[in-house]
Amino acid sequence: MRILLVDDDPVFRGIFSEKLALQGLARITLAASAEEALELVEQQRIPFDCFLLDIMLGDMDGIELCHRLRQHPTCKSAPIIMITSNQSASLIGQAFSAGATDFLRKPLCDIEIAGRIRMAMLLVAATKKERQGRTALRTLISCGADFNLIDLGERACFADIESMVDYHHLENHLLRMPQGQYQFSLFRVRMRKFRTMNRNLDRVQVMRQLHDVSSRISDAIPNKRLLFSYIGNGRFVCCIIGRDTKVSGLFKNPDQISACTALKNLATEDAETPALEVTSLSNMNILSRDAIVALVRTEFQASNSLSSDSLPQVDEIEGRIFAKINEVERKTTEMEYK
Repeated sequence: MRILLVDDDPVFRGIFSEKLALQGLARITLAASAEEALELVEQQRIPFDCFLLDIMLGDMDGIELCHRLRQHPTCKSAPIIMITSNQSASLIGQAFSAGATDFLRKPLCDIEIAGRIRMAMLLVAATKKERQGRTALRTLISCGADFNLIDLGERACFADIESMVDYHHLENHLLRMPQGQYQFSLFRVRMRKFRTMNRNLDRVQVMRQLHDVSSRISDAIPNKRLLFSYIGNGRFVCCIIGRDTKVSGLFKNPDQISACTALKNLATEDAETPALEVTSLSNMNILSRDAIVALVRTEFQASNSLSSDSLPQVDEIEGRIFAKINEVERKTTEMEYK
């Protein structure tokens, strides 16, 4: 098991790593800060299996580091155990909200340390096995002649569309901006009747439609500082950020005084083209970096919550498959008794 321990106290790092080694957990990498930890994650050819984070770090605390790790593709399911001497329930709650798996209070008990880590790994292994089963089921369904399941909550990003990036790239771009106030336009573009229109389409047809809408968004706002992402369920989040004093200066077309105006011109009632609904995500013209990140995250989480609508379809088809298996097993058993 490869463990990354992050703590800014060199004495604690040394003592804790020795305690772990005595419990048979000797493959430990040490980091003195959140920034160093993120660099180590990027450098690893083989991902870390588990993270131990002190909540109280330097410029970036352990809770923010936990959130950043959860955005990285290699750390989405790895156990993240927070270490703290703080008894605040609020602080622990924030850690769990950021994606923490468990927490340990200082001073640490040797047996408890190893037990918590191994229990976290067992839970991750069980979850991974379940997800693999669901993935295999989805693959079976998508390839089967009797079933046609499309995950309409899936994100998509097209490399040939200017200014389009994956959602996590967009969020990381915002997080890397210096703290401060920004002139910005932030808005949602939603494809109306998305689920109804795509219910009987195959994956290629859905992706072709998403590509067409993405291209129209990019063409409507020809701006190098535009970044937008498709976050699933027929929704795009679009962002233009700069330190300009006039929003109109961000657009080549002087008649397009706002991003929403530009995109609302895309709306159509053509039966073959999805109508677009454009909504500004804030009435304020100037916001802090953290406020912008919070708005974008809220929109992403709202889109993800819509994905649960498709789960009954998966469960229904899964039930039909296992019902068929049970029926075959029953008939086989009856044949054996005859």
